[in-house]
Amino acid sequence: MIRLIKIIFFSVMLLVSSIVFSKMVFTIPPIIVSEDRIFSLKDIFPETKSDRTISYIVNDKIIYSEKELSKILYGLMSSYYSDFDLVFEESTVTVVYKNENQHIDVHYIELENFLQQKIKEYDNSLTVNSIDLKVLPEKVLSAEVIRIFQSYDKLYVNLNIKDDKNNQKTLTVIANVSKYEKVLVYSKDLTRGTILNEELTEPATKNVLSINNKPVDLELIRSGSYELTKDVKKGEIVDSIYLRRIPDVKAGDIVTVLVEFEGITVSTLARAMANANFGDTLSVRNVESGNIITGKLKEGPILMVSLGGSQK
Repeated sequence: MIRLIKIIFFSVMLLVSSIVFSKMVFTIPPIIVSEDRIFSLKDIFPETKSDRTISYIVNDKIIYSEKELSKILYGLMSSYYSDFDLVFEESTVTVVYKNENQHIDVHYIELENFLQQKIKEYDNSLTVNSIDLKVLPEKVLSAEVIRIFQSYDKLYVNLNIKDDKNNQKTLTVIANVSKYEKVLVYSKDLTRGTILNEELTEPATKNVLSINNKPVDLELIRSGSYELTKDVKKGEIVDSIYLRRIPDVKAGDIVTVLVEFEGITVSTLARAMANANFGDTLSVRNVESGNIITGKLKEGPILMVSLGGSQK
């Protein structure tokens, strides 16, 4: 009888000790629902008697990696439990604020639509032809544009992204873009040296990013003040790189010089020493004395010399 009592006693003690000294295990689900915007211990463990605030839910959901949330929970729960383990069902945990009208779901970003929108915000006049998404993971939980820069028809988009395993990466996506504008093109094939006028050009809608195009002064074309420096084809964009402005005065031309000093104006004739256009500063040589005079070329052609001019 005594032996039986001892066996029962030791069995009970063994059971009690296993309960008292066994390690507690807490399981963390992949999705946690909070009915308010305060994410706390009770959202994970509803039976816990001591609640502690973990974070505030600002944008309807928070996404934690296992490492991030594990560090937080061990810090909070060590005040209540001396020996415990946390088991995560998945590598990421999504905390969702839910009211009666909300549906719980984890949404991945539709990257192409996201990038299309960001490019439109960057420059609404651009047409996106293609976006190379090969560098991006298939599933992305969050994405943030750091910087966008452009080189001709290539757009480089720097992104901070978080994938479905909560890994953060910085990547660059390249988009091919076009920008269509009305520009002047040549209305026929033309040869080098042709003096350009409005009849030799016509408007057309072109992708201006396809070439390094520099716009021209339409008024100067209308006035016939440009000549071509190369042969061009019909439909080619009129590019100022291949135009040379015809000088209003050529080297050797005779111009009238007006010298103004203290209300007195003296005129003389001089020979231009270089090509120049109206508005340019020009040096001329007096046809009688040979002296060099510098002034500002005006229509006429007249070289105006005032207190700012000089005579040698």
